[in-house]
Amino acid sequence: MMTAPLRVLVAENQYLIAMEVERILLDDLPCDVTIAPLARLAEAVQTTAFDVVIIDAVLHESLNVERADLIMKAGAKPVFLSSYGHFTDIPSIVTAHPLVTKPPQAHELAAAVLKAAHGHGPSDGEGLLDDR
Repeated sequence: MMTAPLRVLVAENQYLIAMEVERILLDDLPCDVTIAPLARLAEAVQTTAFDVVIIDAVLHESLNVERADLIMKAGAKPVFLSSYGHFTDIPSIVTAHPLVTKPPQAHELAAAVLKAAHGHGPSDGEGLLDDR
């Protein structure tokens, strides 16, 4: 049984990073990827249905909360990208959702997208069938 590919929005102002995220996702997951600058995040999630939205975590928690709320109200799940190390030190909206450090590593990014979309990471198949 085939499942529909994940619909992923990469809302990122640095186009080279967005293109790298897109390449990783298309190589590792069955997904459709759209890239938009952060300034068009609201428009994108209001006009197109996405399963996951990847956004840049910023230092201002209120802006992270605002963006996460916008994404979730549109029916998608956020994944945060960050080049800041301090997010893992304190509880925040960023740490309440999958967080991937920049530059993103393929397995880490794919796992974060799957966790956001389905509540789990990729499976290696272990434990799915017993050894009868």
